[in-house]
Amino acid sequence: MSGYDRALSVFSPDGHVFQVEYALEAVKRGTCAVAVKGNGIVVLGCEKRSAMKLQDTRITPSKLGMVDNHVCLAFAGLNADARILIDKARLEAQSHRLTVEDPVSIEYITKYVAGVQQRYTQSGGVRPFGISTLIVGFDPGSEEARLYQTEPSGIY
Repeated sequence: MSGYDRALSVFSPDGHVFQVEYALEAVKRGTCAVAVKGNGIVVLGCEKRSAMKLQDTRITPSKLGMVDNHVCLAFAGLNADARILIDKARLEAQSHRLTVEDPVSIEYITKYVAGVQQRYTQSGGVRPFGISTLIVGFDPGSEEARLYQTEPSGIY
């Protein structure tokens, strides 16, 4: 590898950014998250790992998070990275609500989350988020469920 995995903006000879590859590996090693979208309904589910004998099951972090009243997020990957990204998404949803005086659309918050993930693949001093997200919800005034997925590289 000879140094190709140390910098974010350096591509390997075969065109890969190894830090993004490592983030994808963290997603693969994480628990499973699934979403099913139907006519007027959306269901999120996450795998729950068995707890160790000395682990308090009441404080085990959840793989589901509320971004806004009508937007939920499930993730696979690193819990610490997810907490940061969910907090950023919540802050953006609140800011949007205060600025525009309308709730955020599901597509808008998905683009925002994917944009943050993409910026972390290029910025110095940070590493890519080791999570993949499923963002679900209903747009205001709509009966149709929305379902989006983001990857550590920033694609959605």
